[in-house]
Amino acid sequence: MENVVSLKKRNKKKPLVHARIQDVRNDVFEGLLGPIESKHLLISMLLPPAVKAFLKELESEVDQVCGELSKHGGKNLRWGSQSGSIVLGNQHVAIEKPRVRSREGKELALETYRRFQDPSLFQEQVFAEGLRKVSQRDYQKGLQKITSSFGVSKSSVSRKWINVTAKKIEELQKRSVKELDIRAVFIDGKRFSNYGVIIALGVSSAGKKFVLGIYQASSENHQSCLNLLNDLESRGLPTDGLLFIVDGGSGLNKALNLKYQCDDKQKRRAIRIRCHIHKWRNIEKVLGDGAHKVKGPFWALREAKDKAEALVLSDHLESILRDLNKSALESYIEAKDDLLAMHDLKLSRDLKKFFSTTNPIESLNSLLEEDMRRVKHWKNSEHFQRWLATFCLHNEKRMRKVRGYKGLPALWVMIREITKQEIEVDFEQKVG
Repeated sequence: MENVVSLKKRNKKKPLVHARIQDVRNDVFEGLLGPIESKHLLISMLLPPAVKAFLKELESEVDQVCGELSKHGGKNLRWGSQSGSIVLGNQHVAIEKPRVRSREGKELALETYRRFQDPSLFQEQVFAEGLRKVSQRDYQKGLQKITSSFGVSKSSVSRKWINVTAKKIEELQKRSVKELDIRAVFIDGKRFSNYGVIIALGVSSAGKKFVLGIYQASSENHQSCLNLLNDLESRGLPTDGLLFIVDGGSGLNKALNLKYQCDDKQKRRAIRIRCHIHKWRNIEKVLGDGAHKVKGPFWALREAKDKAEALVLSDHLESILRDLNKSALESYIEAKDDLLAMHDLKLSRDLKKFFSTTNPIESLNSLLEEDMRRVKHWKNSEHFQRWLATFCLHNEKRMRKVRGYKGLPALWVMIREITKQEIEVDFEQKVG
């Protein structure tokens, strides 16, 4: 049998960052939080003090084996250090391990180091119980359990750290949106058992995606959507120059009109794009077997090279729908301006594909549904929202940058020019 050589490139492992003893003594932890992949935000928060507790225990063992550093004549000798790694919270953490030798030159193993190389030291059930308590705002008991699940003594991790971490978790639920530099927003509703929520997903000027906020509501009515928008604005979302991508729900459209005047081209402070997939499904449902006659023209509308071509295709689509089904024609005309709005922005092919559907936020909703499907009972609304917020932040880290993000700066400028220019024209008309 011939040998087959795989040409598939192997994924390069992220390099481990060394926790230098001197840095840990001086509370310098920034380097540890970058390359380490953690299962949960709390693990990444706990790693620095856990490493410090481990090194303290390791130094104590070295003192017992070799005697105090300032004294001579011990049975064994300190012999510098070497690179090594331990397992904390199922994460491999690279450290500088002290070496110890007997006076005869024999290398001596350190029991503390050996013990922390065992992956089973991390007690996942204890960690999960701690996370459950944190979700119910019982921070003190929850964080103590999470600490003990790492295999380090609770007393080794300062009470000050527990208090600071508890506050930090609460702050994450109310983080400022201003620093994220959000320019585009996807909004959609989702139901989890008996609870309904409206979720906002933002795209930054650099093409990164962030979960901006959640608002619990039984339905996607305009007042609930307006409350979510007002909350985002109070936390730093710009008041104008935004791009909204929506599925066409009447409640959300009404809220955007009330807040940003999206339907008034002379006064609008934001641009709204309708999801092409949702609109096509609506038209397809109305047309039934005749849908194949308009499928080509409808999607050609999205791929038009410019606004002039898009308008020609739109007229052609309207003429076909006028002969086939008046209801389908009315459905298209209702969304026509929002479907054509993307051509005013002169988007690249990649950005046109990205901003023409609500797929990004629906992908987030699918991840949230998978994460939360095992929960059979929510104690109350607060319990539900805590878990939802936790998984939103967790999944935020899994989101990729927008494909074609290099074209975003030009897009943001175009949005600002369109909204600003129209406001100025309106002002001149009032003066005249």
